[in-house]
Amino acid sequence: MSQKDPLALYKQYYVDRDFEGLDLFEKLHRKYDIQSALYPGSFVHITPSLIYPKTVYVDSDKQAKKFFASPAVLDFIARHKLYEQEPSLTFHANSYAEDFGEATESFDLLISQYAGFVSKHCKQYLKVGGLLLVNNSHGDASMASINNQFELVAVVIRRDGKHRIKEENLESYLIPKSGKPITRSHLEKTQRGIAFKKSASMYLFQRTS
Repeated sequence: MSQKDPLALYKQYYVDRDFEGLDLFEKLHRKYDIQSALYPGSFVHITPSLIYPKTVYVDSDKQAKKFFASPAVLDFIARHKLYEQEPSLTFHANSYAEDFGEATESFDLLISQYAGFVSKHCKQYLKVGGLLLVNNSHGDASMASINNQFELVAVVIRRDGKHRIKEENLESYLIPKSGKPITRSHLEKTQRGIAFKKSASMYLFQRTS
C-alpha cells in the first residue's frame, strides 16, 4: 500500500503487527451469535466490521477521525466482510467517557483494548446478557472483575497467532498475585492492571444486570 492509501494506517498498526484478531471475532460470532459491536477507543481497528453487520467505533484521535471519513474504509469492509447484509458502520469522534448518542443496552459485544476503563464508562450500551471482551493492559479487566454486573464466562488464549476461547476452570483466573483485594481507587490511581497469578490474553465477561 502506498502512503496515500487511506487504509495504510490499519495495515501498519494491525495487519503488519498481526493484531487484526479476525479469527477471534469470528469465533465469538459463531459461539455467541454476536451481530453488533461497540468499540470505544478503537483507533482504526476495523476488523470487527468484517464479522459483525453493525459496528460503532468511538475515538477522539485525529488520525482516527480522518481515517473513518474516507469512503475507502467502507468500501474495504464491503469487499471483505463475511456476512451477506450491508455493513452498518458508525464512527463517533468523541471521548468515550462522554455521551455519544447511542442507545443504551443495544450492543451484543463491548470491546475494550488498550483504552482505559471502557467497562466503567460504556457498560450501559451493552445488552444485559451481552459480552465484554477486555484485556488487562490498562486495568479494565481488573475493573470489570470487581463490578457485580459482570461475570467472567471465558478467557481468550493466544498462541502462535491464533485465539482459543476457554470456558472451563475459570476459578484460577483473576486472582491477584499480591493477595490483596482489588479496589477501584487503586486502579484509577495507577491506570494499570493488577498482576494475576494466572493470566490470559483477554477476558470475556457477561453483563448480568
